Amino acid sequence: MSSTSSGNRQLSRRELSVPVIVGLFVSLFGASLLGQLDLPRWVDATATRSFLTNSLSTWLLVALVLAIVLYWEDRRLTSIGLRAPTRRETAVGLGAGLLGVVLGLLSTGIAVVALQLQQPETLSALSRLSLPVQLVIVVTAVVTEEILWRGYPIERLAEVTGSVWVGAGVSGVVFLAVHFPAWGLVGAIPQAVFTLVIVGVYVWSRNVVACMLTHGVINVVMILVLPVFL
Repeated sequence: MSSTSSGNRQLSRRELSVPVIVGLFVSLFGASLLGQLDLPRWVDATATRSFLTNSLSTWLLVALVLAIVLYWEDRRLTSIGLRAPTRRETAVGLGAGLLGVVLGLLSTGIAVVALQLQQPETLSALSRLSLPVQLVIVVTAVVTEEILWRGYPIERLAEVTGSVWVGAGVSGVVFLAVHFPAWGLVGAIPQAVFTLVIVGVYVWSRNVVACMLTHGVINVVMILVLPVFL
């Protein structure tokens, strides 16, 4: 099945089951709930330990979601878009990442000039971390966020509602809301652009790995490359 036809395929409606309710709660709101618990303070965290603790907790959420899919729903991981991308999906994923970076920088630049906004503290804190820690954070975000906020919720909400756009809209709004406290307004602007691009890739391809490629390009440029020149 081609990517385009996959994105537009006829959906078979499913009843909202207990495993799906639990899976949606974990994927969409699990990170926010753990954030309220403020896990780093329990380990007397430095900035590095804080970021790494948050990364570990996100991986645990992914493990829980995958366990729900495999053992409670008794379904394959392809049901949440987790499969090898085609060459076309790979090219689109990488190209969309570059497009997202350009659009995100342009929109942020305009907003910063117009509203006189300051760089978010989260980005400044990331830039002060060692390269290995930054790489761990980038890889964690690229893999875990696409499973938690794209693959699982979009597919399950699309099945329940009969519309992939409902799933895309709900997951996108929740994703931005969860990230807003850490990034603020100046961070929310590029985040919104990046989210639109990544969600667009998922709706087109229904492939979470293609979205990881898009997300990876964006994070590498914004977290690893761009700060070197600022």
